[in-house]
Amino acid sequence: MARTLILAAALLPLYGQQIDYSLFDRLAEKAKESAIVNLGPEQLSLLAGSKTKDGGAGLAELAKTLKGIMVRSFEFDAPGQYDAAQVRAIGEKIRSTGNWSPIVSVKEKDEFTEILIRKGADGKADGLLIIAAEPKELTFVHIDGVGDLAALAKLGGLAGIPEIAGAASAKKQQAAPVKAPAKKRED
Repeated sequence: MARTLILAAALLPLYGQQIDYSLFDRLAEKAKESAIVNLGPEQLSLLAGSKTKDGGAGLAELAKTLKGIMVRSFEFDAPGQYDAAQVRAIGEKIRSTGNWSPIVSVKEKDEFTEILIRKGADGKADGLLIIAAEPKELTFVHIDGVGDLAALAKLGGLAGIPEIAGAASAKKQQAAPVKAPAKKRED
């Protein structure tokens, strides 16, 4: 009964499109390792002046569209340190609003990953949500005000954010002319 009341209290704010991070924040105390990131508009505006390897093209525009980046990532000593049913219920509640659409859903025996997207009034992506749960690891990422999903790759290499695989090589391929393979000589 108490578990149901706690879950209901955690999910109540989702009716107003707000995501309640309190369940995830409480898990930080139980985790062996945790990473919590809260970037609001003020912090994201600093990106506008940052330079990337490609000169920062479009980064200022991306920084203007982002409203927030919130990350909760935990690693636990043993399975069972968090209630996977609660995490699934949060994802189900977010989907049930009708504003979020799943674009990836992977379920295995003891783990699952979901990627959801929210479209704005203009039809463009306005939010990205990733929930990845394994027996000893849990990650929740919410990017608000996405605008252009491909533009997120521009964050790679900034402030320790890893580059997205393929994004860097795609840039190199565009810059370098394509050459035909050398023919093998037969002697």
